Amino acid sequence: LRDKYKTPNPVETVMNDRVTCRNPPLQIFWQDDGKDELDNMFSQPRASRENITTSPMLGNISIYFYETLRKDVGDDLVDNTWKQYSHPNNSETNAQADVAIIDLFRTFPGRTEEPSAADIFIVPYPHASHCVSKPTGVWLAACSHISHNQMKTGVFNTLNHYIGNEKRHLFLNVINQGNSNPTIRNTPLSITIGPRYKVPGNILVPYMNNLPSFQPSAIRNHGSDWWTRPRTYSMTYFFGISNSKMRNSPRIYRKYFMEEVQNNWPDTLGGLPYAIRVMDRGNKPPSRVFTHMYKDSIFCPTLPGDTPPQKRFFDVILMGCIPVVLAFDTEHPSALNTTSWHKPGGTPIENSYPWIKGSNSTDPENEIDYRSFVVEVKGGVENVRPTIEALMQNYTEIRRRQLALMKYAPYFSYGMGTDSHKHPDAFSKILESLRFYLDGAFLGL
Repeated sequence: LRDKYKTPNPVETVMNDRVTCRNPPLQIFWQDDGKDELDNMFSQPRASRENITTSPMLGNISIYFYETLRKDVGDDLVDNTWKQYSHPNNSETNAQADVAIIDLFRTFPGRTEEPSAADIFIVPYPHASHCVSKPTGVWLAACSHISHNQMKTGVFNTLNHYIGNEKRHLFLNVINQGNSNPTIRNTPLSITIGPRYKVPGNILVPYMNNLPSFQPSAIRNHGSDWWTRPRTYSMTYFFGISNSKMRNSPRIYRKYFMEEVQNNWPDTLGGLPYAIRVMDRGNKPPSRVFTHMYKDSIFCPTLPGDTPPQKRFFDVILMGCIPVVLAFDTEHPSALNTTSWHKPGGTPIENSYPWIKGSNSTDPENEIDYRSFVVEVKGGVENVRPTIEALMQNYTEIRRRQLALMKYAPYFSYGMGTDSHKHPDAFSKILESLRFYLDGAFLGL
């Protein structure tokens, strides 16, 4: 590039020639101390089953936890993956939930050693982590680099109580459904990050954030003053546009949004500066920059990605930032008109987000009212600015949404280590869904 453009700053020159990649001015009102959180929760001591005697769901459900899986798809895989995830520079953050959930089932005080006393049988095979580990050195579609035979002989053939209890065996498919191997995807009962294909056989769960500052106890320690505190920025959004492997991805709406900002937005939004940046995959700022900026913003867009649920959506909630989504008309089997936050005619929100109202995934009294905090923008990216400017004039409405975040945010966090089973969290919601499933959401037992 230096030779081609005859300049010491070739990247800047190229970006100036590519309008859709040009970023607006960024004002940072923060002194970076250069310090990240030293550890993530995978580097902390793991919970001990012997020391846990309470749980929000203790007495409501009994589980049997298999310890018979072959080591390469069972204990050794979990332990080795746990060690890999403990490294600060591990990049497989989208797949980390399964080993954490396995550990929570392992230490759940409602666990029984007697199969006849179990409501649910837990199969502790971390399929998502196995897929992203790429043991063959390559990634193939639908996780086909993990052979059916390896899962059959190492997992299914070791399940002594499976026959006759298939619908009560819970598999962990905590990866986007389209990326999972059909051997696991087609099991009668599984937890997944979505989308949900089978009702009631798929239980949707949130992505995981592994930082100690987003553990359930830390989130619950934030009082209303923290959630409603003044922010420096009206909006922050750091995002990537391209994905060469997903040429028809709804990510195109991110490009449209950036063009709208470049061409039509003023320097401030509702009287406050905003931070909107397209990120170059090889030139990202440290994660602490993202965390600080999101925490110091009122609104955080989570525009469409490759799949309906996104890790960013749950991360910004934990940081106290109100998610902003594009809303598209779509169809749902149980309703004439419903909404997708992914694309026109896309997966309905009821089949995309865990425990959302109308999903029939838990008792209606325990469903999460996403619309009480999410800002839905209809009519395309050109309506983001007027929608946010109108909200910026209504402090009462912003505060109401922030307090709704405060109410629901703990359910998007997995307690680990010393936080295991202490508070109602994402894991206790999983147990709630299993109880709901057992109490009549399926037939055939």
